[in-house]
Amino acid sequence: MSNNPYIVDVTVDNFQQEVVEKSQTVPVLLDFWADWCQPCKSQLPILEKLATAYGGKFIVAKVNADEQPMLAQHLAVRSLPTLKIIFQGQIAQEFSGLTSEADLKVVLDELTLSPADRIQKQVDALIEEGQFNQALLFVQQMLQSEPDNQALKVQLAKLLLQTGKIEDAKQVMASIPDDAPGIEQPKAKIAFYEMAAELPPSSELEAQASKQPEDLEVSFQLAIRRVVEDEYESALSLLFTIVQKDRTFREDGARLLMLQIFDLLGSANDLVKSFRRKLFSLMH
Repeated sequence: MSNNPYIVDVTVDNFQQEVVEKSQTVPVLLDFWADWCQPCKSQLPILEKLATAYGGKFIVAKVNADEQPMLAQHLAVRSLPTLKIIFQGQIAQEFSGLTSEADLKVVLDELTLSPADRIQKQVDALIEEGQFNQALLFVQQMLQSEPDNQALKVQLAKLLLQTGKIEDAKQVMASIPDDAPGIEQPKAKIAFYEMAAELPPSSELEAQASKQPEDLEVSFQLAIRRVVEDEYESALSLLFTIVQKDRTFREDGARLLMLQIFDLLGSANDLVKSFRRKLFSLMH
């Protein structure tokens, strides 16, 4: 018996409970093995690593094929090791022979997506193709069937902002609780739109910046414009330069504005990681 809480030993007696029933909520990876099977022994550390990494998003169900021949026969196991992934009572994928971690992750990543993540993946694919209006329509259609889904509302607000529908985004935001996951990002973007509303257009600020490169106020305003235009690297570069030149400018306003951009992009964003390191080095 494994000490890993996400790995169970399965027999004919507990197959219904441990595999069929559990597979209704999470994928169950059936691992058919035997003591004499060397590749099976090599497969186990891979499964243990994945089970720990996914933290219960799927279950490994180990079946000793020699001790449970009925299960092996019922599931048409012809060689060892054999892996069969059961999800919602159906075989979703199967592998024969020693299977790599990478091959298993491709399948598991797809099967363990939450409904919200699955929607996000579809939206991301549309956005990557530049189909913002189609992504917007997709989320609006999903909300018709799930009107109280706060994650969808947050996604809708983000898309409305990306397509320039600022007032529509504000209306959607008004219906979302302040503690809804992900709400910080559209909130931050709206804050930048409001800041930019009183500023000259980018072309005018760019002209001023070329004539007066040492004017920190012009650079600060141009950075705000850059955020509204989704040019985040340019915005962060402008603000970081201000921080380097004068920490007291606008009472440390350039650094604080960088932190707002970090909130907008999210901590996992590569730009955020890079500029956090730069700020840390500068501060220390």
